[in-house]
Amino acid sequence: MLINIKKILADNPSPSTYEGTNTYILGNENLVIIDPGPDSDKHLSKLINYIGKRKVELIVATHHHADHIGLLHKLSSIKNSPIFIGRGQINTFYKYDSRLEERCSLFESTILTREFRINTIHTPGHSSDHYCFHIPSIALFSGDHIMGWSTTMIRLPDGNMRDYLESLELIKNLSHEQILPAHGEKILDGKKRCQQLIAHRNKRSLQVKNTLKNAELNLSEITEIIYGKINKKLIDYAKYTLEALLENMIENNIIKKEKKKDIYYYSIK
Repeated sequence: MLINIKKILADNPSPSTYEGTNTYILGNENLVIIDPGPDSDKHLSKLINYIGKRKVELIVATHHHADHIGLLHKLSSIKNSPIFIGRGQINTFYKYDSRLEERCSLFESTILTREFRINTIHTPGHSSDHYCFHIPSIALFSGDHIMGWSTTMIRLPDGNMRDYLESLELIKNLSHEQILPAHGEKILDGKKRCQQLIAHRNKRSLQVKNTLKNAELNLSEITEIIYGKINKKLIDYAKYTLEALLENMIENNIIKKEKKKDIYYYSIK
């Protein structure tokens, strides 16, 4: 089975989005849109021009962050297209934009379109409402769960490192196709990329253990030691993910934290 897949890059480059958010349009005459992107007139114009007079059968989004669903209601209204969301997305999507409720239908494990079947996979970690979309033998659309240019930011409280790692294991064992991420270029070997990301997080855990071996440090101090050479524009994102990792290590009974003068300090347990 061949499926036409068009990637349209949004005009929202930044330290956290790389060159911008990738919107994917699938199909020939009856189209499916994944991650419509940020609320940008320029990006909307690109999408409308590509779609032309064709029918948009449905729209889905991997999660509720603004660079993914900023155009969701507007595009759905213009094309008179239904939005399909997972149960885990109800609260976050409607909180982002209450108008979405009138246009949304729930998907379960599978979405059947006129041209193909999409398996929906709940992959919390980057956000609690994150889903990947899998078309067997074709591609897995990974949103921000697996990116083509960097590791994924995990920010508490909506993000969770334990969930992220469990979701990576799920995708590693499930997808043997190319991965099409929401940021960056396609990943040809999805299983290998998942293994690399799991190994990277394990390496970071070991770095934390070694850093705290004979010390009691706060988040900023640990970040400076581990990420001292990182681009300063990315240091806040590194700190968010490190904090999520520290919480995961506390849950696993590896380290502990203690509050002193309104600052948390971490040490080996």
